[in-house]
Amino acid sequence: MKTEKERIFRYLLQLIDRNVPNYAKKTVETFGVSPSTVYNYVQGLARDGKLIRDPEKKSGWSLPSKQYSFSYSTDGKLSEDRIFHADIEPLIDGVPRNVYLIWYYCFTEMMNNAIEHSGAKEILCCVTVNDLKTRIELVDDGIGIFKNIRNYLLETTGEDVPERECAGYLFAGRFTTAKENHTGEGIFFTSHLLDRFAILSSGVVFSRNDFTETQFVLPEEVPEGTAVFMELSNNSSKRSVDVFNRFSNVEDGLFKTEIPMAHLFPNGYPVSRSEARRLFGMIRDFREVTLDFAGIESVGQAFVHEFFFVLPRQNPEQKITLKNASNAVERMILRVKNTVCRPE
Repeated sequence: MKTEKERIFRYLLQLIDRNVPNYAKKTVETFGVSPSTVYNYVQGLARDGKLIRDPEKKSGWSLPSKQYSFSYSTDGKLSEDRIFHADIEPLIDGVPRNVYLIWYYCFTEMMNNAIEHSGAKEILCCVTVNDLKTRIELVDDGIGIFKNIRNYLLETTGEDVPERECAGYLFAGRFTTAKENHTGEGIFFTSHLLDRFAILSSGVVFSRNDFTETQFVLPEEVPEGTAVFMELSNNSSKRSVDVFNRFSNVEDGLFKTEIPMAHLFPNGYPVSRSEARRLFGMIRDFREVTLDFAGIESVGQAFVHEFFFVLPRQNPEQKITLKNASNAVERMILRVKNTVCRPE
């Protein structure tokens, strides 16, 4: 069990790593210690090499990190598991078993995507490690994931979907452009397992995270190809089995999904029947669906009527659960319900 001093040390490092300028005040308030104690702890962390002076940071400090880079040519001989064991595993030596297993799954899934789906000639991998976390970035020079999805949809459905909307197809899970070889679950589970995860291509970002609060520095655009950003605490308590069991089982596979509505509707206001139909198309095959309305200010009457009262007739056994719905969202759903269910 960690001592109080060790908990304070970790708390300080976390605040400084997040570039919180008033880290000392927050530590005093959280643990009830004196400012001089916090000052002495910070100086001790600096002497131990856990902190270094950094005038560019608001806190004046940063955590020293080690960076590693690898480059791979897609010559038909690349194996994602061998890459992980040869290049990544030595860099995360010493992390708990649960953290190791998460990285093994997430890295191999994302590297496999780059190898088999991107059409890339070269894949770059950058790893950054400090005392708190590990970050891995994969960048390929292929077609670009959202352009690939757009081409697939155009070929299979005849619909020309804008690339910014193509990112939405990744939220539910099960979507893949190669159904004969893949389940489409890799990105879904990876995005839930990691602390921070993003895919950037053609100026479009897929992420479940709120990137106003993350430490990723995303380039404005990857001209060609795809960039994948992954980050996980070195002491995360997450376990792969818990996340898998949350959304899937042996009998049905991936039967449950969760949709972050604000990412699917970035204007924060889904209003139309066509938007409702697109959302339903993404989740129609799931037995249980959670809609996270965090960041959604309100919803339109047509959207609510189509999604909650018209389309459910096609899948009456499906269970829809709302999460973080505002009063405005709940009132609109109730108003439409009362109108639909009004006796003649």
